[in-house]
Amino acid sequence: MRRLLLELGPKVHRFGLKLCRSAEDAEDATQETLLHLATRLGDFQERAALSSYARALVRSACHRKRRGLKNQPHEPLSEALTDRDESPEQRVAKRELSDQVTRALDALPTEYREVLWLRDAEGLTAPEAAEALGDTVSAIKSRLHRARKALKDALLPVLAPSVPTGSCPDVAELLSQKLEGELSQEACAEMEAHLRTCDHCDAACEALKHALAACRSASDQPVPDTVRRAVEVALAEYRAAAST
Repeated sequence: MRRLLLELGPKVHRFGLKLCRSAEDAEDATQETLLHLATRLGDFQERAALSSYARALVRSACHRKRRGLKNQPHEPLSEALTDRDESPEQRVAKRELSDQVTRALDALPTEYREVLWLRDAEGLTAPEAAEALGDTVSAIKSRLHRARKALKDALLPVLAPSVPTGSCPDVAELLSQKLEGELSQEACAEMEAHLRTCDHCDAACEALKHALAACRSASDQPVPDTVRRAVEVALAEYRAAAST
């Protein structure tokens, strides 16, 4: 049980950081979730089902804590994007990108942030994300396409401010469909041909790719000691309650 909770702890905490708006609330939600899980581990035969249940719990906890904190920013992604082998200039550039992505994510509705995090940061499959969020796969994919487009729209003025807009296909939607395996080879070839001749759409795709890469890098961030201690607290409290 201890090993399983330690394995789930980082995932729960990272998801909480994206939804709770503050590190303190995310840690509280993590501890609350892990303590609840400690009493329910015997009900789950498969880890996938337990992971989905854990995300649903922390999502609910963060929704409760987020009330009244709408204007409080998320923790930045900059530390998660740091590579010790990079030059100081590269680190500065990554920190700037992470701050831009953080601000863009903060501006998105919660339903967009959570699906982006599960699919593009944690790497869950569409069915796994659907189970965690209590929705259908088709609904999750539809929301994901809209979320990626919204993220691209938020970042494009920052990453490519001089590129004019025009009457072009929705490349963010097309790229999202490609990532989900929903784009035909013919449509994919047409999109790639268009990108070679359209600076605006090429910049839009690059903005989205940078944002999704930042999300993926953030999912590898180290887990703070406070979260590891939260797991131990959850176990200690459960054992104490079970022995009485």
